Amino acid sequence: MHMDTIRKNGFALEEDPQALTGQRFKLKAVPFSKNITFGVEDVKDLISSLSDSEGECSIISAYKMDSADSVCPSRVRAMLASRACRSSVMIGDALGRNEMQKILGHLVGLKSPWNCPHGRPTMRHLVDLATIRKTYNENDANC
Repeated sequence: MHMDTIRKNGFALEEDPQALTGQRFKLKAVPFSKNITFGVEDVKDLISSLSDSEGECSIISAYKMDSADSVCPSRVRAMLASRACRSSVMIGDALGRNEMQKILGHLVGLKSPWNCPHGRPTMRHLVDLATIRKTYNENDANC
């Protein structure tokens, strides 16, 4: 059912319909990226993700642009997240107003803008609204 997604992830499986259950597919090719080679455990992870929830992948919709075609093994997601974070704006980086507005515009379009793929926060609270309300109410009382 998900052979196209498995192929798009760089895995090549060969089917032998005559083989015993559990031995019908042979892994013929695996994807790699730089010094990382993916293998049997990764294709099992991908198949498990695709078969979760009666055919609906639990990873789909974790990010705004995800679809059945964008499902990949968790190790691939971790690798991509790591690469994305290394090239991103870091805490302490000086930004101009235009850069800040561009980042905010991109965050608005995300389904979960609060954290990077690793779970680190992407936003910082600069003001506590309760403190502002308290100060505002005290100023009203003094007037």
